[in-house]
Amino acid sequence: MTESPFVVISILNWNGWRDTLECLESVRRLDYPNYLTVVVDNGSRNDSVERIRAWAKESLPDQAAFVDCTRETALGGGNPSSEAPLDAAESPNRLVLIRNEENLGFTGGNNVVIHYSLHRSPTADYVFLLNNDAIVESDCLTCLVSVARSTDAGVVGAAVIEEGTKRVIFRGRAPLVRHFFSPFLKWHLPPPEPNPGYWNAFTAAGTAMLISRRTLEAVNAYSAQYLDDRLFMYGEEHAFCFEASKLGHETFLASEAVAYHKRGRSSGGRGGPIQCYYGNRNRVLLANRELPLVSKVLFHIANMPFVFAQSITHAVRHRRASARAVLQGVLDGYRGVGGKWKYHDQAVSWAYDQIARLGS
Repeated sequence: MTESPFVVISILNWNGWRDTLECLESVRRLDYPNYLTVVVDNGSRNDSVERIRAWAKESLPDQAAFVDCTRETALGGGNPSSEAPLDAAESPNRLVLIRNEENLGFTGGNNVVIHYSLHRSPTADYVFLLNNDAIVESDCLTCLVSVARSTDAGVVGAAVIEEGTKRVIFRGRAPLVRHFFSPFLKWHLPPPEPNPGYWNAFTAAGTAMLISRRTLEAVNAYSAQYLDDRLFMYGEEHAFCFEASKLGHETFLASEAVAYHKRGRSSGGRGGPIQCYYGNRNRVLLANRELPLVSKVLFHIANMPFVFAQSITHAVRHRRASARAVLQGVLDGYRGVGGKWKYHDQAVSWAYDQIARLGS
């Protein structure tokens, strides 16, 4: 591996071009010397693709280092002739836009970028999954790669802080059951010594998560996919880290790698039908798959009262769509239903309303 391993940054856009452009601006300020930024548009219904193209034309000094391609081209490893200028350009000026014709979810959209990253030439040493509604500190990627190389980690997550505050959303210091019992139990463990800058974690936040090529290849060889497409969105990072751990690939948290998160505005934010459905469904799917028997029984006993309380709370606050989504999510979880929610497109209109409200 070279002195500065090659990193592909995957940014998923779905109708959120404003957030995506802010994210891209922060990525261009990264001090890491060897990376390629890839934006995958996940079947946006607005003018996101045109907005991203316009930004690239205005912001990138070398237009030959901007590549615009279809999903089919990306899955074929890209077009070597059109991508040749990427290798000659400086990292902040390299950009690839991949256009998906449909919404494949967080899992499917990022899987396209991961496949492209591992089949293009040169291939990526690491893939950095970065939410489009996140802003990274200039040394974030440098810190992540440093920890990955010093620990031989399979996954390294950033410390995620809520934008505009100092509140840490994710620090990676909680036991396994915390990720399933989070509605009922609130605890974190202090950083271990003597390495306060990084520590072992059960999982990383998908907001900003660096994954090694060997880990991606191992998980794909074992499960025939990278991120679990049954989840579509929410909880996919936990599933991946659990799978990687079974194969001997450890996860670490790098406390000095900082990303600021806007908390899921593109899906309507917290409390919207999309978050309520996938959050509740996928927690059940993962609990059934990952928890040992005793913990699984306790989870199901505790989960049902919480689900009903959550649904009633939404109903009392006149969020009937969210109240129904909670119950539908849990029901589908127990039925083993995965993939895209059958009412997802209807919930999209709710998300649009929330985006408009937040922007007003």
